[in-house]
Amino acid sequence: MKIYLFAMWLFLFFYFQSNAFEISGIAKTVPKNGFIELLGKEILLHGIQIISQNATCKDINGEWSCGESAWKALKIKLDSGPLQCKLIPDTQNPKGSSEKANCLMKKENLSFWLLSQGWAITNKELNEFLLSQENLARQNYVGIWRDGFIPPDLWRTSFKKDSKNCNVCSIRRHSFLRKTSKKKLP
Repeated sequence: MKIYLFAMWLFLFFYFQSNAFEISGIAKTVPKNGFIELLGKEILLHGIQIISQNATCKDINGEWSCGESAWKALKIKLDSGPLQCKLIPDTQNPKGSSEKANCLMKKENLSFWLLSQGWAITNKELNEFLLSQENLARQNYVGIWRDGFIPPDLWRTSFKKDSKNCNVCSIRRHSFLRKTSKKKLP
């Protein structure tokens, strides 16, 4: 009988421990801080960076509010139903105000959806599937990738490596824009 009770206690302990990091409900966006809120918790989506709400991008028609569009698309997605998130313990920042999480909506990973729609970029955590979703959006010219968006981290890195050639970045960007304009012509 003692073994049975001990086994039952272990089962219940691990069951509640595994579920302690899962939350679900209706989420809302908090664009000014760059996260979503679920049940009063500030959540950063694991592996991605959503474009800043005040970000602007350029296309052939001029500047457009790509950040505002990204957060509007996320809000519409979140309004369509409940979100289920598995929180990821952050050992480096245990008392941080926001938590990282993998979130599902109707069995679809929210990070994958944002990347494939072109409303987010991968962060510095290397994940091949996330990168493939970002590349898919880039190839399909959707979201921020329409008309040659260049993520800030990419051009800043090349600028720092060779600061005496600061015009290289703009030359590459203009070349990329010309290439994409030609591809779009029927």
